Parts: sequence; structure tokens; C-alpha cells
Amino acid sequence: MAMDYVSTSKKIVEGVGGADNIASATHCMTRLRLILKDETKANDDAVKAIKGVKSVIKQGGQYQVVIGNEVASLFKEFKKLGNFSEDSAAPVKAEGNPIQRLFGFVAGCLTPLLPAMLGTGMVKVLLTLLTSIGVLSTTGPTYTILFSMADSFFYFMPILLGWGIAKKTGHSIPLYMVIGAALVYPNMVSLMAGGVEGIVYGTFLGQSCTYLFGFLPVISATYTSSVLPMLLMTPVMGWAEDFADRVSPNVLKAFLKPMIFLLICTPVVVVVLGPLGAVIGNGLAAVITKLYTAVPWLTVGILSALMPFIVMTGMHYALMPLFTVSMSTLGYDVAVLVTMFCSNLAQGGASLGVAAKTKDIETRSEGIACGISALVAGVTEPAMYGINMRFVKPMIAAVIGAGASGLLAGLSGVKAYSMGGSPSLMSLITFIGGDSPFRGVIWGAICAALSIGLSFFLTLVLFKDEKTPESAETAAAPVKEAVTGPVELVSPMTGKNVPLNEVPDDVFADGTLGLGAAILPTDGHVYAPCDAEVTQVMDSGHAIGLQTDRDIEILIHVGLDTVMLEGKPFKYNVKMGQKVKKGDLLLTADLDMIKEAGKELYTPVLITNSDDYDSVTVSSAEEVKNGDPLITVE
Repeated sequence: MAMDYVSTSKKIVEGVGGADNIASATHCMTRLRLILKDETKANDDAVKAIKGVKSVIKQGGQYQVVIGNEVASLFKEFKKLGNFSEDSAAPVKAEGNPIQRLFGFVAGCLTPLLPAMLGTGMVKVLLTLLTSIGVLSTTGPTYTILFSMADSFFYFMPILLGWGIAKKTGHSIPLYMVIGAALVYPNMVSLMAGGVEGIVYGTFLGQSCTYLFGFLPVISATYTSSVLPMLLMTPVMGWAEDFADRVSPNVLKAFLKPMIFLLICTPVVVVVLGPLGAVIGNGLAAVITKLYTAVPWLTVGILSALMPFIVMTGMHYALMPLFTVSMSTLGYDVAVLVTMFCSNLAQGGASLGVAAKTKDIETRSEGIACGISALVAGVTEPAMYGINMRFVKPMIAAVIGAGASGLLAGLSGVKAYSMGGSPSLMSLITFIGGDSPFRGVIWGAICAALSIGLSFFLTLVLFKDEKTPESAETAAAPVKEAVTGPVELVSPMTGKNVPLNEVPDDVFADGTLGLGAAILPTDGHVYAPCDAEVTQVMDSGHAIGLQTDRDIEILIHVGLDTVMLEGKPFKYNVKMGQKVKKGDLLLTADLDMIKEAGKELYTPVLITNSDDYDSVTVSSAEEVKNGDPLITVE
């Protein structure tokens, strides 16, 4: 019978002294790892007696509840029972090629902000609708209050992003937020705008210059609503915090560490990394001006395709001079409003495509909300960061859809004759004007349909939904071939073959998690012991779960208590759901780093569902090499 995660979680919380007694909670491959405020309040016997709990271990200041392979599913319900911190959790390891890792990092920093993005974005949608139909005036106090609340999230994005980056990297949240706050502090905004007495003006790609500390040149830039400066500062802030911690004496660390951190990071972000986006943006503006003069239709197509990345970096502010000059001299704009129109709608279409394709209820809800926000209010951050960038393929679909729509807009001569807020479907009215007032609206509607439709369709084609629908958990599983003969597993590592009961960890030694062998490795390469599917990977990279086509469940746990090493010694060569052949490299481990951290190298190789079989026999060889027979299951 399947474990009742809700009931089991409630009983564990009660057994350890209640939610108020839990300081933090996380999990590894097999164990729920709790830090209790007072361990004497925990009833070990009561926790052990809970159905689904295999054992209780107290180690390294942690109260470890051994669950087995279902711990990840249990934790989803467990963390709902209290405001448990996950500060002790290991950071997520990046996988894939450099582009995927970059997108994954950015999405990881921004995804926690998604609820606020969705809430403020939908308020903007409501305000757009109410003002469009004349129910609410844009000059009244109600509109001002609601708009200020909704827009504040995007205005103060650097501060909130500081929180997301610190949470993602495991560093100081208040310090990172202070760096973001400095970028949008009113005096800093005024300084960057050239409104402070004593500025020494110069030119650098069209930007005015001032000086910090009397000798460091500062490029004028706008950081409100920007993302790139804080992302670029991530490695600098991480290094600065670690450096400040090392050089600060313990007796002075409380105030000296943050002071050193701020004194290092402030000039770096203001002088170097902050202005970098502005410098690139001004160079981009010069290129765009020349390109649009030569080939207008192609420029609109290219800009539409690149617009999400321009917005992401905050470089869209560098395009505003183009908009101002165009509106004042020509009476219309195409380089900014039209391209953002095509791009914003494509982001919404791709987000709705994810909602239509996914079988995960939460992702579907987020996709619909993000899509509506982009299409109706032109607020694309939720769709861009929360959905499309997170899954990568929808972002590709959005870029293609926006580019195609932009080309059509450029060829048909769509122009914006007024500024109507963030470009969205509601912006069609801004295309009214010129010799044929409604021609722009008609072609704008066609471009909108192309942008939304193509992005939506391509997302359906490209996006692969890797999540299992909740309903599938209760569906009847397909009948698999029963084990009718012995199955041989080879050793995944080279080293000494140690009897499992000699492993200095009771949970492994007494067979609580299953029968099998243990290897004291001399080489850090871990290979597949048989043909199987990867069913479990850990953020900390220290263990891997496999399942054969004959339902044998295998756990390879590299070292003891190595989850505490935060993934530093480990690197996966496979990913969740991947099919592997016997002898394929699964992961690598830096054995020296593990030993230097004071952790044991014993690597249990377990059949976690060994109760389902008649026998699990281990080779008697004292030394084994990768590929040698190790375990036989009958």
C-alpha cells in the first residue's frame, strides 16, 4: 500500500515535538534531515513506530528520519506543515551545456519571485481593463495607489533579485538585498541621472560621466527594473562575503564582515558591472539606428526576436532615446513599441503553450496566469522568468514567434502613433493613425495572431513535459515482466569489497534500506552496474537511484553523510529519466576532497526493494574492479 504522505508527515512533526521545535528541514536521498531546537522534546520511539519510517539517526546535530526512496515525495507534504527554513539544504547543481546552466541559474534566482510577479502583474491587467472601459480614471487616487503597489515590484527588482540570488547561492540575504537597494536608492538614481551638483561631465558611448571617491569614473545608467547588474554581481558578492568572513576576527565579525562586504561590492557594482549593461545598450542603440536606416523591415524582425534578452538586461532603456526622437520628428515609432508588442505577445503565447502541454496542475495554473499577464497587460517578467526561461524550449519558441511577427510588422508598415503603456493586445489602439488610420490596427491584429499562434504551436512541438501528472500516481501501473531468473549486477566502482554490516552507519549496516554490498573505493568513477533507468538524482550529487526493466531498485550512495558537502566533490554525468547501459559513467567523485572533509568513503550499493526477492547474494571477492560481478538477485 502506498504511503500516506500527509498523515506520515503530521505524525513525524508531532513525534519530534511539533512544528515550533523544528528549526530547519531538508532531505537527502533517503532521509528527512531536521535540525531541532530541543532534541529532548523528540520521542524517538514514537517516530520509529510511524508507518513508513525505517529508523531514526542523530548525527552531526541533525535529527535524521530514515524514509527511503519516497522521502522526496514525503517532503513536499512535510514542508507544508510549518514555516521550516531550508538553509541547510545543498544548493542545486547546474546541469547541461553552458547556455542551459546560465538559463537555469537565472531562472533559479527569479522563480522564487514568481508569486509576487504574478500578483502584481495581474493587478496591472485589472487596471488596464478598468481604465480601458472607463470604469476607473488614471488620475484618481485609487488608480495611483493600486498602480504604485503593482509597479513597485518591477521598480525595485534589484532588491528582490538580491534576495533570490542569496537564497539560490546560500549567502547572506540582507547583504545582497542592500546592494540591490543601493542601485535604486533615490540619491543614487538622481546621481546617475546627472542631477547632483559637482558632476564632471564627459562622454562614453553617449553617456554622461561622474566620479566616485574622486577618481573612479562612473557611467550614468538607470538600474530600476534591471536584472543584469545584480546577476553580474553574483560571483563578486559570493567572493566578497567569503573574503570578509575569513579576514574578520571573530570578536569583530558581527560588524566588520558586512562593512568589508559593502565596501568591496559598492564600487564594483557602481563603477564596473552596473554600467556594463548601459554601455552595451548604447552600443546596441547605435547599431540599431544604422540598421533601421538601411533595412527597416529586417530591423523590426531582429529587434522583436532579441527583445526578451534586451529587456532582461535592462538595456531596453537605451532604446528610449530612439523612441523619443522618432515620435518627435516622425510622429510614430517602430523600433521600440512595435517590437515590444510582437515580443510581449510571443512570451504570452509560449507561456500558454506550456499550460496547454503540461500535465502538472501547478505549472498549468502558473502558465495561464503568466500568459494572461503578458497578453493583456504587457507584463512579461512572470512569463519570461517564471515559465519560458525555466523550461528553455518555450523561450526558443517565443523568440521565433516574435521574430516572424516582427518581420511581418516591418513589411506591412505597422507603426505606433502614441504611447499606451507596456505593449500588449490593448496596445492595438496605439496603431491608429497615418493616412489610413485603421490600416495599422488591422495589420497589428494579424501580427498579434501570428506572434501568439506561432509561439503557442512551437511550444507544443518543442516543450517536453517531464512532470508526472498527479492523477498518474493512482493510475494502474503497467504490468512488467517478473524476475524469473537470477540477475547479476557488476561493481560500479573499483576498490575493496566490504560486508555491508561493517559499514559504520547503522542504517546501512543493519539492512534498513535494503540488502547489498559496500565498496571502499580507490577510484572516484561510478559506473552503471546494469542496464537501467536513472530514477533518482540529488541536488548534492552524492547518490543516485536506478531501476531495471525488471523492477530491481538500486541505490548507490557515495560516502557516508556526504550530503553535507553541498555537492562540491560530485559531478553527475547523467540526468533524471535517462536510460543507461551497463558500464556507462554515472557520476564522478573527488575522493580526496571527501576525505579532507572528514567523511568516510564507504559506498553502499543496495537493492532497496530486496524484500520483493528471494535472495540477494554478494560476491566473496575481497577486491573488485568496475565490471566485476558483485551482487546477484533472485
